[in-house]
Amino acid sequence: MITIYTLDKDRLVAQAAKARDPLPDGTVWIDLLHPTREEDLQTEEWTKAAIPTHEDMVEIEESSRFYSEAGSQYLTASILYAGENNHHSIAPISFILAGKFLVTVRYSEPRAFTLYTSRATKSGNGLVSENCSGVTILLGIIEAVTDRIADILEGVASEIDHNSAMIFRRSEKDRPMTTKNFRDSLTRIGGQGAFLSKIRESTAGVSRLLVYMTAITDQNSYKKETRAWIKSLERDTQSLSTYVDFLSNKITFLLDTVVGLISIEQNAIIKIFSVAAVAFMPPTLVASIYGMNFQFMPELSQVWGYPMALGLMVASAVIPLLIFKKKGWL
Repeated sequence: MITIYTLDKDRLVAQAAKARDPLPDGTVWIDLLHPTREEDLQTEEWTKAAIPTHEDMVEIEESSRFYSEAGSQYLTASILYAGENNHHSIAPISFILAGKFLVTVRYSEPRAFTLYTSRATKSGNGLVSENCSGVTILLGIIEAVTDRIADILEGVASEIDHNSAMIFRRSEKDRPMTTKNFRDSLTRIGGQGAFLSKIRESTAGVSRLLVYMTAITDQNSYKKETRAWIKSLERDTQSLSTYVDFLSNKITFLLDTVVGLISIEQNAIIKIFSVAAVAFMPPTLVASIYGMNFQFMPELSQVWGYPMALGLMVASAVIPLLIFKKKGWL
């Protein structure tokens, strides 16, 4: 699908386009979502810039993601998006600066794009001016991406704090954590750690894109405001990366804590069985002795023989328990 955005004073106007349609006047942004080969060829005809395929976009080499070709600048970054069942993932998005045009090629639908277009298509948005270019649109999208990542990180931080409270703020009245509680905690914390790794990859891609943008603006006569905007976005992504590292350390700490608590619970269970085995060993010995079928066991014929045997078994069980309790082993 091709969506063309034309400039109308201080806002963008979106309209759908098809292959073989003429390019409207005032076009500054061509957005390709799941493009067909025919749509790729039509965009190439409009912009005189080659459109990368999906296979080209997933290449991880730096030279395959940031390069210049035939006067056009190609920048690809992995952007976070929500897929089916609100499952977050990352997907590469290519930004092509072809003269005054910005061309975006994407096979995902990040919410940042929706947030940017909903704002940029309104008058007085502060993002679009009468003389804006593809670079301005690109930086506006990147700003929306960083804002979206910041919002997501706030939610992740809240979930981490909630999990931390469930582990550390349990009172004596609360029931001990069960195996299911431990399993659920490990699943939640592990999922948050995997999610943070995706956010880290996305912020790293955006950061590399901005570094390349800095090189472009230094080599060309871009406005000072544009270069300052790029520097501001670089600081934002750096702060996001630092915050992601901080949250990752908290995740690691929580994982270590849960694993440690599981070990403590396992040791407590083993200790109970060990104490029970030691406590019942002397009574078992007494019972075994008096269960022997020897002919000469004088106390067996006495009236006090049976109570004595029971008393020995009870005493041999209670005395070790009292010793263990005095030493603090119970």
